[in-house]
Amino acid sequence: MRVQSAFIAVVLFFLAVLAFFCAFAPNFATASNFEDLMAGFSFIAILAIGESFPILLRGIDLSVGAVLALAGMVAFDLTLMLDVPGYVAIPVALVVATLCGALNGVMIVKLRLQPFIATLSTLAAYRGLVYAISGRQLVPELATTPLSDPWIMGLDTYFDIGSATGLSSFIELPWFPLSFFIMLATLVVFGVLLSRTRFGRDIYTVGGNAEAARLAGINVGRTIIIAYAICGFCAGLAALLMIARLSTATESLGLGMEMTAIAAAVIGGISLSGGIGGLAGPVIGTFLLGMVLIGLTLLGISQFVQQILTGVILLIAVGHDRFLAVRRQKRLVANLAEEA
Repeated sequence: MRVQSAFIAVVLFFLAVLAFFCAFAPNFATASNFEDLMAGFSFIAILAIGESFPILLRGIDLSVGAVLALAGMVAFDLTLMLDVPGYVAIPVALVVATLCGALNGVMIVKLRLQPFIATLSTLAAYRGLVYAISGRQLVPELATTPLSDPWIMGLDTYFDIGSATGLSSFIELPWFPLSFFIMLATLVVFGVLLSRTRFGRDIYTVGGNAEAARLAGINVGRTIIIAYAICGFCAGLAALLMIARLSTATESLGLGMEMTAIAAAVIGGISLSGGIGGLAGPVIGTFLLGMVLIGLTLLGISQFVQQILTGVILLIAVGHDRFLAVRRQKRLVANLAEEA
């Protein structure tokens, strides 16, 4: 019930911010603006969905931005340097990203490293690898050569839902990008995995108390490795959508994006204490951040103030999460005292 209440609070805050910008930001409530919001933040929402899995285990993955860049560069190199068709390059890039995420999990489980340290080190390693294999560096003329493979560029397709359904006669609807539907599919698939399967129950159990989960017979190490592999897969999927939108892959692709994904997950109700939260929240958190950035830009607010306000929103979310964690702990202690 407390989790449901927190989710409802996030949704209400999202609607309040939406209403504010629709009322006061010029040209905010337009079809083209919502189209830009969906196209520009769907891949970040996918990244936030993936980041939610480590956080649910009381961990974190700081390397998702670098994994995103690596997957994007792998697809770039395969198609432009080796003339590999997109239907081969796409799964290869996803496999590479998934293995990078799994390696993070292996380091945490087998080497007993703290998630922060493990993923901070792989952040640097993966980013360095991006520069090492960069086709833009190895073949300078590729720096200005756009991606043209139809399988990859097809990911940047848009659909005119309004005309297809006849609704455009009554209201102007935005063209919906394919990336938005891929994000929704990702949300449904991993949402079902988290809420309807034994693995999902194991995630919440391990995140709540890893030692109790181990004593209950749950393979904690395997659960952690799979969770980080899912995070890597989502980073790879986000990478493919980004390079399709940009028609290229750069060495700085995804730089700093890990912080945005973490912020969206926390704002969406994924508890830093582990074991609490659902995947719909991070999606709403992502579009909330996107809405704030676009709305403030339309209001003429400087970029520096935007960053400050984004930080304030994150601080409030973290503070609220900490408040709930302390309250849960007090209730637990009170219940134990009553039983004694």
